[in-house]
Amino acid sequence: MKLKTVLLLTLLSVIMAYVQAIRPTVVPNRTGSLLHFDISLAYNADYERYEVYAQANFTGKRFILGPSQISLVVPKQVVDQPLAIYSATANWTDYSSVYAPLAAPAIDFHGINSMGKIIDFQENERFMLFTFSLKGGYIDGVRLYINGKDLRPGQPGMMGGDFANTMQDHTNNEFFHGTFNQMELAQLSAQALELGAPEVSVYPNPITGDVFSVTTARFNPGERLTLRLLSTSGVELFSAEAEASKLVNYQIQVPKQLSGQAYLYAERTVSTAGQRTFCKKLIIVN
Repeated sequence: MKLKTVLLLTLLSVIMAYVQAIRPTVVPNRTGSLLHFDISLAYNADYERYEVYAQANFTGKRFILGPSQISLVVPKQVVDQPLAIYSATANWTDYSSVYAPLAAPAIDFHGINSMGKIIDFQENERFMLFTFSLKGGYIDGVRLYINGKDLRPGQPGMMGGDFANTMQDHTNNEFFHGTFNQMELAQLSAQALELGAPEVSVYPNPITGDVFSVTTARFNPGERLTLRLLSTSGVELFSAEAEASKLVNYQIQVPKQLSGQAYLYAERTVSTAGQRTFCKKLIIVN
């Protein structure tokens, strides 16, 4: 009888250890802010594809992503058919589309859906959700759907389609926070800095050739920055991470897709006191 009891207790211990090992864990961020994902869209010229990324402000181990949707807006010139989605995480697919609705006949909407999956990610590190390619490569105007600003289900021609972005867990808690979007980017300009404060400068601006230079000054030793060059549609066309002290006359090739305007978005790689985003600059591309 004692042997059976010992075996039963041993079995229970093994089961409990297994359950503990597979249980999802979330490590809250250090700022105490609400846990969330930010979504960004990039174009990879080497592979001629668009890439959709998520970045969390917390760390998740075996995080159970539930039913979620990230929606895309594309110009009417893109062929009217579901996008061919390559799923990097959580089996995403183009589940619903509305083409040239009466309320916005110049654009199409694509809802990219996932039923969810167990995923791992680190705080403040981007990870890819999915990719897609378009005939002709880069097309100006492709962007992420903007919650609260783009068309909603009841508007003319939307046929009841709800394209709001959502990133939920398995218990329907909402983790979606926001995207880079045209409205926010259009308001960017060089920020007024206090005397002696760290700064990021761009030369020349307007850009007249194929390259431009970025220079940083007065950052703490060892502090790292991530630079992102964005189109006016919020599509990332270049990114780089380096120590701020090494970003002196740092040369960036102007992507061939850029024309008119672009935006330089710089953020601290490791959060410090205050906001992570350090500067947002409007760049003129001649």
